[in-house]
Amino acid sequence: MEQPVRLLLPVDGSAFTKRALDFLLDRLTWWREPPRVDLLHVEPPVGTALARSYLSREVLDSYYAEQSERVLAPAQAALQGAGLDVLVHRQVGEASRRIVEFSLEHQNDLIVMGSHGHTALGSVALGSVATKVLASCRVPVLIVR
Repeated sequence: MEQPVRLLLPVDGSAFTKRALDFLLDRLTWWREPPRVDLLHVEPPVGTALARSYLSREVLDSYYAEQSERVLAPAQAALQGAGLDVLVHRQVGEASRRIVEFSLEHQNDLIVMGSHGHTALGSVALGSVATKVLASCRVPVLIVR
């Protein structure tokens, strides 16, 4: 029996993330079997290392979990509502690097991501995270604008 396609959908809560999610949901017929979706949120580290040294691990973990849940919950609900097998992942760090590492570690077949995130400028053709993922990833990447 053939394994379902394993997609990676990085999410940051931006409008472009929503477009990538909608794009994916509108094209579920592209696959014979419903794809398995790894839903990934990468939260940037709080402040500087010095600032983080003043916060307890519990406080930091709670903050990161809260921020990730706020972003992940709507996407997870939409994907599960469409009957998809969804695995939720939370990481902290530099988004493009974490996305590339994750896709290789989890053997994703395709990354579906928005062209821009929260920090993107409207006049830029492609956001910095999307550009870095395209430049350094061996996994095919589908960019949704």
